[in-house]
Amino acid sequence: MKERTCRRMAVTTGCWLMQSDGASCFDTFDLSESGVSVVTTAPLQVGRIVKLQFFTPLAASPLTIEAEVVWSRLDPEGGMGLRFLDMDEKTAGIIREFARELKKRPPQ
Repeated sequence: MKERTCRRMAVTTGCWLMQSDGASCFDTFDLSESGVSVVTTAPLQVGRIVKLQFFTPLAASPLTIEAEVVWSRLDPEGGMGLRFLDMDEKTAGIIREFARELKKRPPQ
């Protein structure tokens, strides 16, 4: 696994995993402009390419980002890490600012 190049922020928000058979909603537990970690009891296989969607107040339409599963686990808590692929600077900036805004929210 490659070392992270961007600092991830511990934030919780929903994101959608788009697949040919439908979409699933996941909660994040950290986010950066280069990737995201999500909570799931059914993590996907490492190497799988997926499409994620984020709905942010910083974009008029959902951000759709292609990502690769870089780690996957069931214990101690199910989850997987996704590295964003081919991210343009505008989208990276929106994700970075979205993570900062989420960090400012009081805990739920």
